[in-house]
Amino acid sequence: MSWTEDSVVFRGAIRRSGNSLVITIPAELSQRFLLREGQEFIIYGLGRKRPEFEGALQVYLGYFVVHEKAPSALFRIRVPEGGGQRLQELLRRMRDEFLPSRVIYRGGDGEAEAEFIFGAITESGVRRPRSVKEVEDAASAIEFNLRSEGFEVLERKLSHRIIEWRSIDPASISKAPYKLTEVVRWTWEI
Repeated sequence: MSWTEDSVVFRGAIRRSGNSLVITIPAELSQRFLLREGQEFIIYGLGRKRPEFEGALQVYLGYFVVHEKAPSALFRIRVPEGGGQRLQELLRRMRDEFLPSRVIYRGGDGEAEAEFIFGAITESGVRRPRSVKEVEDAASAIEFNLRSEGFEVLERKLSHRIIEWRSIDPASISKAPYKLTEVVRWTWEI
C-alpha cells in the first residue's frame, strides 16, 4: 500500500543547535501522531529528477502499536445437539444490542465459549470506556438471554484483557472525545 499525505502541512526553517541542524515539529503534527519527547525515528534523504532535481526528508516513525486494557465477559456454554448455529445467531443479535468492541466465539463438541470484550477502541472508531458496573450489567443481561433461549451457562467470568491494535490511526486516539489515558498505552516501534 502506498503512503497517504497528511492534511497537516507547514513551512519551517532549519536552525542550528550546536553542531547539528534542527527542524521543529509543530504542535498540530505532534498531537496528530502522538509524538513524545525522546522518541526515536529514522530520517531518510529522498531525491528525484523530473527534469529538475527535488529533495525531501522523510521522518519515519515506525509502526503505531496500541495496547488497550478492556473489560471482558467470558461465558462457557453447553450447546445442545444441533444448537451451534442458533447460538451463533443469538450472539450476533446480542453483539448488536450490547455493542461490545468484539465478540470471540470458540465452538466445540457440546460446549462453546463466547467472550464479549467491551473496549473503547473498535474497528470503526473510539467509544466511551465502559465502567465495571456497565460491564457487569451487560454480562447479567447476556447470561439471562442465553438461559432464556435454552442454553446452559456453565461459567461466567469477568476479567480484563490486554488487546493489541496495530491498525489504529493515532489521530483517532488524540482526537477522541473521551479520556483514554487510563485504558490505552501506545508506542511507535521502528
